[in-house]
Amino acid sequence: MKHHSRILPVFTGALLVALLASSCSMEKPAQQQLPLHPIQESRMSDKPMSGYVPTGVWRVKGRSGNTVYLAGTCHIVPDSQIPFPSTYYAAYQQSRDVFFEIDPDSVAVTFMMLRGLPGVIGFMIHHSSEMINPKGHTLSQSLSPQTVKRLRAHYGSKYADKEHLSPLGLLMDHDLMGDGGLNKGGVDDLFTLLAHRDHKKITSLDGQSVVKAITPALEASIDEARKDIAINGADAAVNKSIFAEGGVDTTWRYGITDREAAKEFGTMKKDYPAMYQMLLPKRNNQWIKPITRAIEGKHTTTVFVGAGHFPGPDGLLALLRKEGYNPQQMYGIDHPKVTRTPASR
Repeated sequence: MKHHSRILPVFTGALLVALLASSCSMEKPAQQQLPLHPIQESRMSDKPMSGYVPTGVWRVKGRSGNTVYLAGTCHIVPDSQIPFPSTYYAAYQQSRDVFFEIDPDSVAVTFMMLRGLPGVIGFMIHHSSEMINPKGHTLSQSLSPQTVKRLRAHYGSKYADKEHLSPLGLLMDHDLMGDGGLNKGGVDDLFTLLAHRDHKKITSLDGQSVVKAITPALEASIDEARKDIAINGADAAVNKSIFAEGGVDTTWRYGITDREAAKEFGTMKKDYPAMYQMLLPKRNNQWIKPITRAIEGKHTTTVFVGAGHFPGPDGLLALLRKEGYNPQQMYGIDHPKVTRTPASR
């Protein structure tokens, strides 16, 4: 099985991290990673060129000639995927305005996301008995010596903080909070940081409805983790999730295709139809209105949202085509060149 067959943590983790970032003070991972990014990069083309690759950035031209870029993001990006393709930096540099799913530094979003905390706390309390080991039992007793050895090497001194977790609790901890207990951040985090620093106009696309999705998404996510353990065993589930066995998904940086999206979201649509509608089509249809207004506006804008929102019949690209627009995929330099792996989330 490929890395991250569980797809709900992609969305749940993004919502939860935004909530945490809005409700407490923390040093942003993006700040630490900033020196790794060539933020003045400007290479971008709407045609294939020597040394250029197709990327997860799309250009949409308005009827008056204004430009909006759609940049497909990944909410959790390992250091091995930094820097991003040049088009991400180029689109940002050209834009006066930027859109994000959620801007965690916004005062309005802070209050909005704080409303979701009771649901998260209730979820943790309700499931504490299956995520936390009973007294006298440790994580090491639930996994093979080989897996425990890998975990000790992976977490170092922080492994002691994981011993109270069950394998299910460890999967949820890793998928939602990342290594070391705090999500490492992703593409959105970098450009949110830059947009605030550069005083660009920032718009959050999500509203109060996204808060209602947090607890149901958590419930569906833990259900996926339970199934993973039941079908594959605790050791296989832990190794696949934490050690990325099967490879890290890099499809976001090259543009997820309709075929890849069908594989990626097919299980979610089948097993969690209400959640699928809430997290993808419903949000996409809400977002398309401000995006089309920006396209027909007067300022170049970049829209940074999860790459999974672009492809497929419910995706933003299809919705824009229905509105009469022609999104064009952009080409750029990928440095360092990352080996592409199939969509498998």
